[in-house]
Amino acid sequence: MKLISSFLLFLLALNASAQDYSKIPDPKACKAALEKQHKETKAIKADFTETATSSLLTNAQKGSGKMWYKKENKIRWEKTKPENQIILINGKTVKLQEKGKEVSSASSKMVVKKIQGLMVQMMTGEFLNEKEFRISYFENKSNYKLVLTPKSDKMKRYVSEINLVFGKKELTIKELTMQTDKDNKLVYSFSNMEVNGTINDSKFTTF
Repeated sequence: MKLISSFLLFLLALNASAQDYSKIPDPKACKAALEKQHKETKAIKADFTETATSSLLTNAQKGSGKMWYKKENKIRWEKTKPENQIILINGKTVKLQEKGKEVSSASSKMVVKKIQGLMVQMMTGEFLNEKEFRISYFENKSNYKLVLTPKSDKMKRYVSEINLVFGKKELTIKELTMQTDKDNKLVYSFSNMEVNGTINDSKFTTF
């Protein structure tokens, strides 16, 4: 029995170590591949799950929804569970709807503006120019992981670190983690991704 238990623990440890990331000493090839993929990506449609953890919460809060992205700078972020929330980004125009009603308060719009800037950078690959973030590159057998650290103190007030996971084969985003500090973070996992399909512009203007 002890032999079987030891063998199972060995297999679990082996699987865990296989998923560990190692730092890429020269990330030029990885960066170039991601830049090429972003330039060729005209549109994205995907499902997402959201997991929020906080020192103020007893348990992690979970949600889900769909997102659409289209060049240039068009994003629809539609959370359907546990409550309805829609963020529309169409160039410089940003709209927010919660529980079926458009939100117009100045404080909410300011927060959404900050979210808008980050979301656009993540989807367009603009973050790769490293103007606002320092980037460390990591990899394992299946994925690349980019760790983004804000350069400015102003940005650090909103986010301390962003982790992006891209599949090596398709080079599309699989997971996005936004961390404000060690106890508070948002994790988005993406699935059922469709790249360069047709998306009507009304998706980004009408709730």
